[in-house]
Amino acid sequence: MQLLLSLAWRNLGRNRRRTALTVLTVTAGTALLTLALSMVNGLIFQALARAASAAGHVRVVDPDYARREQLFPLAENLPETAALVAAAEGRPGVVAVTPHIAMGVVAARADRELGESFVLLHGAPAGFYADVLHLGDYLVAGALPATEDEAVVGKDFADEVGAEVGTELTVLGQTQDGSPSPLTLRLSGILDLGSGAQNRQLYVSLDKARWMADIPAGATEILIQLDDHDDGREAAAALRALPAFAGLQVQAWDEREPYATLASFFGAVRMIVASIIVFITGLGVLNTMLMSVLERTAEIGVLRAFGLRTWQTGTLFFVEAVAIAVLGGTVGVALGGTVASLLGHVGINLGEGASKLPASLPIHETIYPNPNPQILATAFLLGLVMALVGGILPALRAAQIQPVEAMRHRR
Repeated sequence: MQLLLSLAWRNLGRNRRRTALTVLTVTAGTALLTLALSMVNGLIFQALARAASAAGHVRVVDPDYARREQLFPLAENLPETAALVAAAEGRPGVVAVTPHIAMGVVAARADRELGESFVLLHGAPAGFYADVLHLGDYLVAGALPATEDEAVVGKDFADEVGAEVGTELTVLGQTQDGSPSPLTLRLSGILDLGSGAQNRQLYVSLDKARWMADIPAGATEILIQLDDHDDGREAAAALRALPAFAGLQVQAWDEREPYATLASFFGAVRMIVASIIVFITGLGVLNTMLMSVLERTAEIGVLRAFGLRTWQTGTLFFVEAVAIAVLGGTVGVALGGTVASLLGHVGINLGEGASKLPASLPIHETIYPNPNPQILATAFLLGLVMALVGGILPALRAAQIQPVEAMRHRR
């Protein structure tokens, strides 16, 4: 084995330009792979983590509400939430339990007639907006509500109705029995949440939403936040076993649509991106390694005549491919990780098209690559795969060369 390693090392230095080209191919492929996986990881983290927070890592609703939730059926509510909140608080991993009301409403400036400007109204405690949704980080004007008569709204809707900070809005919703329910609010802040769907939402206090929906002590759902959104299913199972939640639907965020489909979708995107880059880079390595075999056919014949076995011949070229993979992969991961880290601070703007995607695809205009250690390790291992994929065929070809025919080969 020591002889094979010595020969492999010597061969790498014989044609330095070809070796450098092969290493550069692996480096470029690994760097591109690191950057691509970091971007996909950042996209997944932004989309799923924020979606999970907004939708609750675990959600408690009436089963009838869950079946018709796209219609926001206020009549299928949880009439008393205090006992449910108390039962969930203090459970392992639970950091917040929030009664929440969502309904579609029509809104306009108070000095204008109501038109057809629809907006999704959220009613929740102020702490949910500040500490869970972190709406303060997305303010482009004004501040979060300081009183129950104030509200914040997304900038797309504010632009549509001509509202500014301090503007009074007339909001027309309905009670749980379908009766019209008007409300007047003063706009305290305007948000830019990064997507068109989220920039058409109105955030009010829980008491105001309860008054509008005529649900004095209840909510349409209870949202439970955990230390780690990946623990959602385990926490949901534990809550379902409690008597207080009997007859209610308790689900983790990734057990519900569209989030379950989104998680699978992003996983498939990551696999496709990695496969394409590995395949293309592997072809580049295959080309240069195959050239090496063809150029050294006569030399291979001499080595075989001196007793080099078939498996040793293949191993020789395989070792060369591994050495190239380790060198190119190390440099590529370092380069790609550095670029991804820099872009992770400034972000990559996808343009206005991202904000026009459906609400079920929470893609933001700006994504921030997230090159965590797992991504770097995956990219390095796939860099090895690139070189090995490109090195296997040349190694097998070299192993099949017969000594007599090889020594007749013209150099």
